[in-house]
Amino acid sequence: MSKQTCPEGQDPIGDLEWIPVDARVAGLFDLGDPGVDDAAAELARASATTPGMPVVAALGLGFLGTQLQILRRQLRDAGLTPRELLLLHDPGGAVVWIVRVRCDLAVLQATLARAWGVTSRTTAAGPLAEPDPAHGFPHDIVFLADDRLALVPAGAGGKLRRWLEGQAGPPDLGDRRRSETPGQALARLEPAPIRVVLAGRGLLAGDAASAPRTLRAWPDRVALDAAPP
Repeated sequence: MSKQTCPEGQDPIGDLEWIPVDARVAGLFDLGDPGVDDAAAELARASATTPGMPVVAALGLGFLGTQLQILRRQLRDAGLTPRELLLLHDPGGAVVWIVRVRCDLAVLQATLARAWGVTSRTTAAGPLAEPDPAHGFPHDIVFLADDRLALVPAGAGGKLRRWLEGQAGPPDLGDRRRSETPGQALARLEPAPIRVVLAGRGLLAGDAASAPRTLRAWPDRVALDAAPP
């Protein structure tokens, strides 16, 4: 962490190449766009109603608007105002939210302890914060490289750190070795309040295609792109 205090304005997520190649969902939210909450609600609605929408989207994005509202409230409680928010789903469907917070580690840990009731400790793999069951906070907090902060399901911090940092065993990629990675596909998308990449097999009903699919969402529409060549 690079600053002694947590500034009001935070940097974007930055480079996306580190996103695990076996992420099922990778979504980037522009929190500086005033339409991002409405776009999240539109994306959740479209995931259930748009013809040809990937099955993964219908399952993973159906409650996105509510999830985003809760998370943004939690971030405000901690005085954190990230410019962007990254959503990842691991191969088993675990939901991971990532922000970039340029702040001294000790200051940030103290801030999160007060706001979220989490207790930080240092593990062999790196620093981690875990919730007090009495407070009911639903996340472990994983402190990653390049000032990234990951909110993962409580109790899964160690496992998901290994996944996020590439310490887990390599996935069985099959034909995806010839395809874009989720990070590459997300980086190439044109700006929108929300950009999403859906990767893996069986994304469309009756479709075994392995190339990532992409979505972009605005308050009034969702664009489902064709799979890249």
